[in-house]
Amino acid sequence: MGGSPLLGKPAPAFTLEDLAGTPVSLADYAGRPVIVNFWASWCVPCREEFPAFRDARAAHADAGLEILGIIHKDAPSSAQAFADAQGAAWPLLADPGEAVYAAYRGVGGIPISIFVDGAGIVRAVSFGPLSEEALAIQLKTILPAAQGAGSGPA
Repeated sequence: MGGSPLLGKPAPAFTLEDLAGTPVSLADYAGRPVIVNFWASWCVPCREEFPAFRDARAAHADAGLEILGIIHKDAPSSAQAFADAQGAAWPLLADPGEAVYAAYRGVGGIPISIFVDGAGIVRAVSFGPLSEEALAIQLKTILPAAQGAGSGPA
């Protein structure tokens, strides 16, 4: 399996509406590590990885980790109901023309997860579901290094 042409390059910019109709841009999260996750409620592997994403987001809240869940070929009501049942509090974004999916080199399958560091550079791309271990490995590519922690008094 070859690497993604996105690796090491700036993540493609986008602005999509969340399910409440509020515009959300990748640029809104500049300086923060972000996972751009293409998913659908009908996708069994997507459903399986949701708890790992929820737990990782909570565990790395102090680092500012955010997940932008881009809904792929799914009814907004179904996506919202599933995310609510899973306790997923991250933005759920509609991509009705699939322009963002195409910009991120989506090739027909989901889930796809793109790991973007605080500088906006794509550091890892995962095609298919992520186990907790695989997610932890990919997160290391975008989370701030622990060195420097405690660099001053609280």
